[in-house]
Amino acid sequence: MKRRSLAALRLSAASGARRVKPAETPGGTDDATGRPDDAVVDQLRAENAQLRQALDSRPVIDQARGILMATESCTAEQAWDILRQTSQRTNTKVREVAGEVVAGSGRSAARRPGRTEPGPGRTEPGRPGRTALVRTELQAAVARHRAAVRRKAG
Repeated sequence: MKRRSLAALRLSAASGARRVKPAETPGGTDDATGRPDDAVVDQLRAENAQLRQALDSRPVIDQARGILMATESCTAEQAWDILRQTSQRTNTKVREVAGEVVAGSGRSAARRPGRTEPGPGRTEPGRPGRTALVRTELQAAVARHRAAVRRKAG
């Protein structure tokens, strides 16, 4: 195959000449039909599902950041750090931590008198098993944030 310089390719494309089609990567298409390979289609479907889930969880994460910004007088970046640290320390997805923040913001107003929080490692009835652990670690992350703010101020 004849090699052409990048400048020659740009010149031919600018002059209206037929564009050179890049070589297909192995496993990209089925040579007989020209249709995408099953492995590529599966990979694209998995990526599509992951992107949809990210779009679906984004509003909850943004709400949680807003709640933390309002309650802790912190920036959006600091609120994100609190969520991220809690997620990493509890091995829980950020969207689940954010969901706990959002659910917790309404829980305090709706709490019945005399009801106490479950102890460490225990869960509320009807709540996932990590709820108490996430809540405890979230409180610790907020406390670390407050201590860092005091150190900077003092």
